[in-house]
Amino acid sequence: MSNIFLRVGKKIRLYRKARKLTQEELGELLQIDYSYLGRIERGEVNITLETLSKIANALHIAPSQLLEDDKHYSKDKIKIEILEKIDTTILSLSSKELEVLHRLIKDALMFKKL
Repeated sequence: MSNIFLRVGKKIRLYRKARKLTQEELGELLQIDYSYLGRIERGEVNITLETLSKIANALHIAPSQLLEDDKHYSKDKIKIEILEKIDTTILSLSSKELEVLHRLIKDALMFKKL
């Protein structure tokens, strides 16, 4: 298969894992067999724009994000890795610590608007 299918497949896998979905779970959401999804992720099949759009919607991203060049892909990969670390940290916090973190984030976002 073409290099573009492999790149798109890698991006689908990246975003699927970022959403903490297995191939089976995403396949169920899309109503496609997980083995077919695996072939998509490995760039072994030529997917339609309709399927690409369904996958993007299920992953809560724009279809264009699956088609962007590798420069954007690298940035997204870094963001996702950072978000995974944040997610792990947040899950270990107490309710009180979460409240403090929430206030800090709100304050930081207000400061950013100034």
